[in-house]
Amino acid sequence: MKVGIFSDTHKKVGRAKRLIDKLLEEGAESFVVAGDIVKIEVLDYLEEIGKPYVAVLGNNDYHLIDVMDKYSLYREPHYFKLGEKRAKVMHFPHHIFPLDTDIIIYGHTHSIDISFNGRNLILNPGEACARDTNYSSGMVLDILPGGYRVHLYYRKIKTQIWKEVVKEFKL
Repeated sequence: MKVGIFSDTHKKVGRAKRLIDKLLEEGAESFVVAGDIVKIEVLDYLEEIGKPYVAVLGNNDYHLIDVMDKYSLYREPHYFKLGEKRAKVMHFPHHIFPLDTDIIIYGHTHSIDISFNGRNLILNPGEACARDTNYSSGMVLDILPGGYRVHLYYRKIKTQIWKEVVKEFKL
């Protein structure tokens, strides 16, 4: 199972779409969005694609509360299943604790985090908007029978070249 993960698109719809397209190209079968979507066009694009997705509100998404029932959009933390794995997604990292799911996904910090403590996989895809780093980034999480493979994709703005970093974790 391959899951595309991104966060913090803010007002950068074009960058968000390019990242979503890249994650699709790399085999994403579903998506998890860790907040600060800001523009409804990003949710509309996910709807157009037709792949399952789960998204949470971020601190810049209060205007989207009125349309939550139209999209797969939830308040944080949101608990759900990724295949046989228990997962939760949030925008603010303070919802990481308790470490009560197999996979924990968060946003807000605009900093990439790929960590594994032997039980919990903790992921932050960085920022799709490239506001703080000049890089648009996202991930594809490959859930394998005996572990996880995380593909981080990042692209310097104003370039077309995506770079990749892969980390593997065994259960």
